[in-house]
Amino acid sequence: MTELEISSETEKPVAKERNWKNFLKMYLVLGVLFLIMFTMRSTLTSLQMFVPYISASISEPVEIVVIMFIVYSSTAAVFSLFVGPITERIGYKIVMNTGMFIFTIAIMLIALAPKFWVMAVGEGIAGIGGACFGPAAIAYAGDYFPKKQLSTAIGLIMSSFYVGTIVAVPLIAFVAEKLVWQWGIGIMAILSFIVSVLILLIVPRIKGKRIKAVDADFEKETEFEDITKEISQNENQSYFARMKLVLKNKYAVGTFFITLFQRGGLFGMITLLSTWLTQEDFWNNFDTGLNKTQVGLVFLGGGVAALISNTIFSYVADKIGRRRIILIGTSLTGITIGLFPLIGEITRNMPLAIAGIITINFFGGVAMGSYNAFITQIIPKSKATTVAINSSFGQVSQLMANALIATVVWNLTGNYAYCGFVALGFFTITVILMLFIVKPDDFFERINSTKNLG
Repeated sequence: MTELEISSETEKPVAKERNWKNFLKMYLVLGVLFLIMFTMRSTLTSLQMFVPYISASISEPVEIVVIMFIVYSSTAAVFSLFVGPITERIGYKIVMNTGMFIFTIAIMLIALAPKFWVMAVGEGIAGIGGACFGPAAIAYAGDYFPKKQLSTAIGLIMSSFYVGTIVAVPLIAFVAEKLVWQWGIGIMAILSFIVSVLILLIVPRIKGKRIKAVDADFEKETEFEDITKEISQNENQSYFARMKLVLKNKYAVGTFFITLFQRGGLFGMITLLSTWLTQEDFWNNFDTGLNKTQVGLVFLGGGVAALISNTIFSYVADKIGRRRIILIGTSLTGITIGLFPLIGEITRNMPLAIAGIITINFFGGVAMGSYNAFITQIIPKSKATTVAINSSFGQVSQLMANALIATVVWNLTGNYAYCGFVALGFFTITVILMLFIVKPDDFFERINSTKNLG
């Protein structure tokens, strides 16, 4: 056996061992990013679920208590505009870690708050934390994971929203029922602290190398691409220069308005869902409507449906292209969100209405991973700023949905079908914008390559 052959034989196990380490590290990072979004969504959803208990414990009416969620959305929307450029300057990891620590302090403050104003302050601080780690986690994924697996990776991260609804929320509700609601929120504060430690220990700084490819059978050595130059070119830009770079890009601005209308339409309908299903003397064979436990099961079914569709179609998008999945998923969501409330109002058939709700959630999950992956690719050098501004528009959309659909239309008509028509209008605008804004996977890469050559 020659020296070359001996060298080749000894290198194989070493390469294979390195490959498994890279594979394991990638999935550990994916797990931490998943936990970041899982903690945020589970905590906020649990707080919304505890509104009646919070109202009783601080002796404030429900309509006053829900103001704290407006405080969260407003604070997160404002601070997202500042955090994106800062993230690009100092790095994803430190922003995620700082945001998670701030979020932990805020949740502890809410759990221990004796009065409403203290809770409102806690929600405001939580909004600052969420504005830090939420967009940073998605932008980090856009730089860290291979482009050919990006929709799958971000889809798995975003599936944490549904897993939180399916697993964490019922568990927290059980703890709160056995003890008090403060213990349920206290558990999330502990989890938030643990996640901040995991970020510190597991998530690498992304100031040097990006994973390019991992072979399907894990036999080939993982390749890396140096992105130090790409980052450093953008590192010394001022806040306004970074914002200008994003806001003068028509595709980025178009994406922000897509988020505004898409999330607004969906969020407005979900906000009213419990009210619609619990109506008395409306549903055939359900004189008192559904009770809280039954409504929870409907949400559980919707969460499972969205989790399944998000996981499957994020993977499919990496195979056939994100644009198709985004357009198909959004169109089907808009159609069902306008159609099923109408069917429910006409037939007053509860099982049919529940089937419609689960269908809406299924179609709503189809494009989630693909769309968030698309956002990270519009301006490669300004991922954090792009994702952060998009997050700000997402928070504004929730305020808009509450004001228009959940307040004006519902209070004036009391008819869920009319709310569905408004949401369908939002989705129609969304799909029209997508036809012009959402491009094939390699479109922005080709544009940026052309600019660099120029």
